[in-house]
Amino acid sequence: MNESEANLPSATGVHPTLPLSGTDKAATSAAQSSPVPPSSKALEILTTIKHTIKAQTHLSDADIAVAAFWVVSTWFQEALIVLPCLVITGPPHEATELLRVLHDLCLGSLLLAGIRRGDLKDVSRHTLLISEPNLNNQTAALLGNLTNRGFVMVEQGSYLNCHTSKAVYIGEDPTIRRIQHAIYIDVTPALNADKRISPIGVDRAVEDLNGNLAKYRERNLAQVRRLAFNPIGISPETGAVAKALGSCIVDSPDLQAALVSILAPRDQQRISERLDTAEALVIEAVLALSRGGAEQLYAKEIALEVNRLLEARGERTKLSPEKVGHRLRKLGLATRRLSQVGNGLVMDKETLTRLLTLSSMYLGEDWLALAKNLHRPQVTVTTEVEEVM
Repeated sequence: MNESEANLPSATGVHPTLPLSGTDKAATSAAQSSPVPPSSKALEILTTIKHTIKAQTHLSDADIAVAAFWVVSTWFQEALIVLPCLVITGPPHEATELLRVLHDLCLGSLLLAGIRRGDLKDVSRHTLLISEPNLNNQTAALLGNLTNRGFVMVEQGSYLNCHTSKAVYIGEDPTIRRIQHAIYIDVTPALNADKRISPIGVDRAVEDLNGNLAKYRERNLAQVRRLAFNPIGISPETGAVAKALGSCIVDSPDLQAALVSILAPRDQQRISERLDTAEALVIEAVLALSRGGAEQLYAKEIALEVNRLLEARGERTKLSPEKVGHRLRKLGLATRRLSQVGNGLVMDKETLTRLLTLSSMYLGEDWLALAKNLHRPQVTVTTEVEEVM
């Protein structure tokens, strides 16, 4: 747990990094055995949600906080443009326990044993808590697309709006599937984790909490619709997630800042993982070649630069121009026939704008600054490419 995560109130209300005195232990025990007094304030509601999750799961403090923010967001689904998908990894038993806890806390929740496209027409008005350890690429892409307001499904000649909050258990491997606008938490218990026993009074606490969440929603729905929270210092996709979750916290800037401080390291980890991909190398090569203001880049040029980068890093793998072209298209950078020499990119405004987005997603802040500079007027340099047989 980093310093920023420690600054977020713990589920028991006691700072997680400090040792407990006898008095503190007694107070903590009492807090775990009796419901928190009713309140509609975000801090107290979030603390109660965290207490309820902590009492029944083995999640880390940071993951408990993420889950708590997500729970609050399910009460404001119609106000949000992006509905983050909570993705759960780890052992199936612990994942099921968490899904049951979320079922008690989320608005209009429904537990689903698996998910099929055809099922969505019958559950479109619920918060969906899905156990799908064998999630395939097609379903993962569908769940990601449906995090965005305005995207609908066509089913039996009718338009179906499936823009609802979803949590999905995808199995024990966190890298198995990629879902757009997802926040990942792992339920694997620590080796020294104590067995969780639901404290007396937790059912009453949940009942009171649901009432307080309903009041909080009624009082603040109009404010949440404004989506006034604008996080900074994170990538566009993580920023969209933080904006959605943070906008549901209307009376505590400190909580909003704590949310960003928890998501930021995860964002950097995701970018670091992408740095080692072929897509990241292709983007880096395009940016490096674009510094001179070239109006077009051949796939052969980009492949040569990619292979130079690979060689400099001690890698023996090489990418052909054909594979580079495939990666460019996968990244949304459309190639076209430039001349008899071959295909490549036209460095027009659309391409530069896409490069800006990709730089933030794959390379981080340093390369993002370079991508922004590409939008400025530059001297055009004509590049001759020697045809390779």
